[in-house]
Amino acid sequence: MQNSYLLQHIVFSSSSSCYLSTSTSVMSTKHDNEAAWHETEKAYPLVVGPAPMPKPGADEVVIKVAYAAINPSDHMMQDAPYLEIPYPWISGLDVAGIIVQLGPGVTGFSIGQRVMANCLPLLTQKPEYSGFQRYVTCKTILVAAIPDRLPLANAAVLPIAVTTAANALFHKLRLPLPSSRPEPIDTKVLIWGGSSSCGSCAIQLAVAAGLTVVTTAGRENLEYVRELGAAYTFDRAAPDVREQIGKVLRRGDVVIDCIATSSTQAICGEILSSIGGGKLALLLPPLVPFPQGVEAMFVVAAWLVTEAPGVCEAIWHQYLPKALDAGIFQAKPDPLIIQGGLSKVQEGIDMVRKGVSAKKVIIEIAAE
Repeated sequence: MQNSYLLQHIVFSSSSSCYLSTSTSVMSTKHDNEAAWHETEKAYPLVVGPAPMPKPGADEVVIKVAYAAINPSDHMMQDAPYLEIPYPWISGLDVAGIIVQLGPGVTGFSIGQRVMANCLPLLTQKPEYSGFQRYVTCKTILVAAIPDRLPLANAAVLPIAVTTAANALFHKLRLPLPSSRPEPIDTKVLIWGGSSSCGSCAIQLAVAAGLTVVTTAGRENLEYVRELGAAYTFDRAAPDVREQIGKVLRRGDVVIDCIATSSTQAICGEILSSIGGGKLALLLPPLVPFPQGVEAMFVVAAWLVTEAPGVCEAIWHQYLPKALDAGIFQAKPDPLIIQGGLSKVQEGIDMVRKGVSAKKVIIEIAAE
């Protein structure tokens, strides 16, 4: 994009928020930061330009981003923003990389440590917390160490999916927290869209909580969701899929819609209604009316930080690092890696907009 005002230098204001300047001076820092910017609402394509170097506050770290993941919300926020955000803006919710700065009071992490993080740009409304840049500030409540044997690109598929699934299962649906040796409980959870990023994590977390998992996927991905631990798998395209699932579930079982369209919300509501109603966790606000007895709950990953920080601690700091190290939690789906740095973020967003199955699009920001 020629003559873009985002290609001017960006500097810090006295309040530490960023603004645009025509100054020819560069930031006084040992690191130079760049980001993929939304210039204005619905701007296309994203523009790569200078960005302020993040500075961590209390309970925060700065991560040098090696890989950043693309999520459906990235194209939604570009095409038709569903939340109010200040422009210019940076998107990006999932990163994996190396810690380069520690904020005051940070314990349990060290400079040079390999980590993954769920970024919080929408919660903070500040671009320094966004993932599509070379350096990002992350709150330690959603940062986890990763084992040396796990490539950073694979780790980058997990963060927002883990937090979303944890919010749905352990906060909204009030199910038991996961453990390495779960006690079976007499509850089934239907995870609609088990081969999606969120679905892949939800299956594994639910199994680790002692739940019996029922899930749907495309016929080509049914074996994949079985390998993740699903006990009952159904071809989502089968004409009688509602009836098949209804025979497996019973009153008291719960449902998570990991696809988040009006049609999947409607199907999940109908299935719950057929067993007498119950709780339904949604990744978007309700798009359709639900039958009486169906309690629909909107799940936003970032809200877990303020609504249930104990769940964040239990998942991100207690369960996940140990489970990854022991190999009982898999970094799935596999990454579909696009090399080329920040200039490829828009390409990745376009790819996700068109649809990706049983993979997660990952941008290589800096080689590991």
